Formats: sequence, structure tokens, C-alpha cells
Amino acid sequence: MNYSNLLLVIAGLCSNLYALDAINLAIPFPFFGGHFQFLTILGVTLSATSNFLRIISLLTGYLTGVYEALTSVATPIECLVSVFYWPIFFYNKELLIPSEMGVNISLTLDLALHLIPAIVCATDLLVFNKGFKRNPLHILAIYTFAMGYYFWVNICYSHNGFWTYPLLALFKNDAQRGAFFILSAWICSLIYKARKLTIFLNQ
Repeated sequence: MNYSNLLLVIAGLCSNLYALDAINLAIPFPFFGGHFQFLTILGVTLSATSNFLRIISLLTGYLTGVYEALTSVATPIECLVSVFYWPIFFYNKELLIPSEMGVNISLTLDLALHLIPAIVCATDLLVFNKGFKRNPLHILAIYTFAMGYYFWVNICYSHNGFWTYPLLALFKNDAQRGAFFILSAWICSLIYKARKLTIFLNQ
């Protein structure tokens, strides 16, 4: 057993659980879809489940296939969240959260939501999981998730009258928003296909 890997995913799971608990106090969101209309929260939830399954896999050898199927989606999504979030945050955070909401997220919670999950998932998959086998079905799952989230965001908009992220209101129509989601899925697929990086890190 690789104890470094085990400690990493345990720490990652603790961070995930902290983030999911603390976000309910930091951002009350009594609208349709609740916090689960945010990609960040969906990603952290996937990351938490993936880390939990990874712990079971490392300790018992069971559920490895389920873990790998889940992390193949969770890892690219968490990396995408980090890649998108921080540049937009420093450019204009109101594109992510409207100022009128009066939200004040602590740095600790911000890191637990938008950085630590990506680091843990990417390190676990690219550095420690040397036996991971990429599968075209994983790519299909990434695109399916992206389009499913696109429809989910539109459903939330139809109920709430505002977009989950103000950034989405900048697009002129659904076609542009759909193209943005497809582009995001493509970026996720590139992250998933990081074969050369995996080989380099495993040398």
C-alpha cells in the first residue's frame, strides 16, 4: 500500500467535507437547485465521492473500477474549475458571484472549493495511479456530464430568472452558451488525456 497516496486522499476527503459543510453557512442559497446548481459544488461532491472510493480501493482492493470511472470525470472537472475560477476571480469576481449577494468567502474555504480538490485529484490520478487505463467511454462521460450540466443550468434559469453564474448572461443566446460548454468539455478531455505528463511524472 502507498501510504502517501492514502494520506493524500484522506486529506482531500476532509477538505471536501469541510467545503461542503462550510459553504452552506457562507452562502445561503434558497433558490431552485440550491448549491447544486454550481459546478464548483458538483465538482467537490464528485471529488469527495472519488476520494472516499479511492480510500476503500487502497485499503481493500475493492471498487477500483468504480473509483477510476468516477475520477476520470471528477479530475478534469476540478482542474477546469481551478483553471477558470482564479483568472476570472482576479479579473472580476462579480462574473462569478453578484456583489449584491454580499458573499464573503474566507481564503481557506475558497482554496478548499477551487484549488485543493484539483491538486488532490490530479496528483492521485497522474502521480500515484500508474495502472490507470484511459477509455473512450470516459471521454463520452465527460461530454455527457457537460451537456447534462448545460441543461441543468438552463432549468435553474427558467425557475430562478437568473443565471447560476453572471458570466453566462454575457452570451447572446443559448447557442453561444452551448458552444462554451462544449469548449469546456473539450478542455476537460485534454486534461484527461494528459498521457505525456503522466509518463513524465511517473519516471
